[in-house]
Amino acid sequence: MDLKFTVDAILKEKKRPFSWLAAQMGWTFDGLKLSLITGSIKYRDINAMAELLEVPARMFFHEGSATHQDSAEQNSNEPIAEPQNALKQALKSCKELNAALKDQIKDKDQIIALLNKD
Repeated sequence: MDLKFTVDAILKEKKRPFSWLAAQMGWTFDGLKLSLITGSIKYRDINAMAELLEVPARMFFHEGSATHQDSAEQNSNEPIAEPQNALKQALKSCKELNAALKDQIKDKDQIIALLNKD
């Protein structure tokens, strides 16, 4: 289940930026992004996000599980393809997480530099 991918698709459909969603939920951009990538977001936050995006909360869960089952049945002759896709998704998530963490480090360094000026 890749929540970030699902949220991005819904936001694109609604023509809203990710920063809008983060602000509406009272999260920082990076905090929301990290929680979606790592899957550490709480269920109540998913419900709030669904309400803001005007979609049912099951959109964040149903698509991944149904797609996974259907693809497993259809690709029974290709047992390697599915793990490769999962690994590609995991690699993509790790790259996004890495980029977000690097941004946080830059922000932290800038804050420290500003505090040291005084």
